[in-house]
Amino acid sequence: MNPALQHLPSPMGHRQYAQQLGLDCPLHVQRVPCELCGGEEQTVLVDTVQTLPGQWANLPVVACPQCGHVQQNPRFERAFYDHYYAQQYRVLQFGHNSPEQDFLKDQVRRGQHLYHSLNQWCLQNQAALPGFSANSKLQRPPRLLDVGCSAGGLMLAFHKQGWQVYGTDPDQGYVRHGRERLGLSIEAVAAEDMVLPSEYFDLIIITGSLEHVYDINQVLQHCRRASTAQGLLLVEGRAWGYGILNAHFSHNHRRYLRADTIAGFMHKHGWQPAVSTEQPWCGPTRPGGVYVLGQAIRQAAPTLDAGYLSTGADLVALRAALQGVQGAVPLGVEA
Repeated sequence: MNPALQHLPSPMGHRQYAQQLGLDCPLHVQRVPCELCGGEEQTVLVDTVQTLPGQWANLPVVACPQCGHVQQNPRFERAFYDHYYAQQYRVLQFGHNSPEQDFLKDQVRRGQHLYHSLNQWCLQNQAALPGFSANSKLQRPPRLLDVGCSAGGLMLAFHKQGWQVYGTDPDQGYVRHGRERLGLSIEAVAAEDMVLPSEYFDLIIITGSLEHVYDINQVLQHCRRASTAQGLLLVEGRAWGYGILNAHFSHNHRRYLRADTIAGFMHKHGWQPAVSTEQPWCGPTRPGGVYVLGQAIRQAAPTLDAGYLSTGADLVALRAALQGVQGAVPLGVEA
């Protein structure tokens, strides 16, 4: 157990939350420092999130005044989330433990959009990106890792272009479908537990799943070790923008990533952000997202420099963006 985590008693609200989700397991609630800069001071932005339609829970969303990172705090121990994502998450979201055709079609189309977007960006910027440019000098098929791939439909467009693809996801039902129906190489494993070959993947994509994982830093450490020397990382953050569009935040997200905080995590773990955009690189079906593409650099920055910290903590702007969001704490009022 991380000694920085402070254990708290489990209040009635948290037990009711677990019952809403159909989970019967021990609950241990803990406060965590800022995942990006390690800061202990945090301020509540939103004090209520949606669990199921018409149902709400007191799971505060806080911001770090030092770097601006927004995360759920306090939260449960990892065992709770492992159980939830392996067995309950997609059943509660979609009503099934295997993907429906509409879901799969959307995944496949989003993969097509993403491949086209990356290829177009490479051509427009004359960038020698591995797998997308004749100047990349790869002597083998390019390799793709999709972290939190669900059934893997996003990888099909790359596979058809000659890429070697591999995905991970904790949901065994969706992974089984991707293996058996789509013929993809996917492993049912939590992102924190991935065992990946070193310096192997030319492109790693995490489209939304980085906001769900328990330990974002451990996941990104795994990814950096698995990235080639010039490898790419594409991260989609959508919980922040999607929550604002829908006027409520979801209990499903451990953190709410924006372009600046995604860039911060990339710097921290050894990628240089090359582009960030709100253009729908994966197509129009998931509004509110932001995409950041980074390229591997030699050395990570375990601490953020003062210049980055001073630009990342405009709490007034963050609160202003949340006007109209259910449970948003007004400026000057601390929950």
